[in-house]
Amino acid sequence: MQIVPLTYPADAARVRRVFDAAADYVMLENGHPPTDATIAEFFTDRPPTVPLENTHHLGMEMDGRLVGVAGFLFGFPDPTDCYIGLMIFDPAHRGCGLGTRTVNHIKQTASARGATRLLIAVLDENPKGRAFWEGQGFAHLKTFAPTSDRHIRHRLGFNL
Repeated sequence: MQIVPLTYPADAARVRRVFDAAADYVMLENGHPPTDATIAEFFTDRPPTVPLENTHHLGMEMDGRLVGVAGFLFGFPDPTDCYIGLMIFDPAHRGCGLGTRTVNHIKQTASARGATRLLIAVLDENPKGRAFWEGQGFAHLKTFAPTSDRHIRHRLGFNL
């Protein structure tokens, strides 16, 4: 696996193929299949206090084909935090260690940048996702009440 940086709009079509393949997760989170707006949001969504230069988007390639994507940012909610916003893989490539390799890459990147903690929000309806993150050493920190999208989210953290 090779981890490469992604940019918008240059990589939008490649990212769209991953989102289409991983439509099961997109449907779970958004309630509808991926659209071009979903892809744009992957690249642009961030808290208003986080500057664009603090956001990072990665692609995971196998034999030159994009099979997974991840997005993370620095400085939220605390200045020394690194928040992983999304990590998804084509179902044909799930369960073969790519997620662990990607998380390790993000851990190294965050440590090098001076982050002291990694965070992720996991949907209550995604027990397999939560089990993955807990298997990576993340621990439950807080549960958030449902928002307008009706999802209960659990914030998990990992101290670097």
